[in-house]
Amino acid sequence: MNVVTQEVKTKFNPSGDEQNLDESAIVLKSSSLPYFIELRTSSLIDYILKIYSKSSFTRKSINDWLAIRSKSGFYKELAPNLHLAYADQRDGHNSKHWWTLFFNEHYKEDILNNIKIEISSVKSKYSKDDTNAQHQWGGLNFRSRTEVRIAHALHSQRLLFFANSRAYMDLTDLPISNIDNNQLKERIEIDFLVFYKQKCMILEVDGEHHQQASQKTRDYRRDRVLLRDGIRTVRFNANECYNHPLEVITEFLNLF
Repeated sequence: MNVVTQEVKTKFNPSGDEQNLDESAIVLKSSSLPYFIELRTSSLIDYILKIYSKSSFTRKSINDWLAIRSKSGFYKELAPNLHLAYADQRDGHNSKHWWTLFFNEHYKEDILNNIKIEISSVKSKYSKDDTNAQHQWGGLNFRSRTEVRIAHALHSQRLLFFANSRAYMDLTDLPISNIDNNQLKERIEIDFLVFYKQKCMILEVDGEHHQQASQKTRDYRRDRVLLRDGIRTVRFNANECYNHPLEVITEFLNLF
């Protein structure tokens, strides 16, 4: 299966729209292409060589092309139904880079037959994993564009942070916080756990649903329980976070 037929060239420079995004570097899992797979650079080059088999590209020329695009926000349409995005360098400095290949049913069998599956299997927008995560940036999953903008702002300030982290909190000896549930532990999910000046604090992006009475009660309870263990929570309105992400981070850091 060949994506294109083009003149023989040594330098790899495929046609198709290319984007290099920054603060809006969002890749939708629920895009028009239903499937995606994550793979290392070496496996990606193997597949590119196959789909461009009628051209005289070398591994080096493809690797050189990928090397200058190994950054968050890169997105390339190799073909109408085959798109490529940069993922991350998840194994640390000097390790292999990871990429996300998006495709439709037309490419599914070919990809399964010709790419070594390195992370579970081919996923789709219907996959059960991360059902609440609609966006990706820098290899992390997010539920909204607003969260992506905050993540990018944190990253631009070279801050260590965890995004959408799940945990359990202990409700023992909390007569008010546990008055309705009468249980020992409760699962929670934190938008951003940020580390700064050898301290940590939570940044929450509050959308409209946080204005509901029942959600407010859960938020107040959660904030009190976390404060018991010395972890403070700072909440910002989603509109503030989307329109002024850098200003939100500046104010948040001043609260440390």
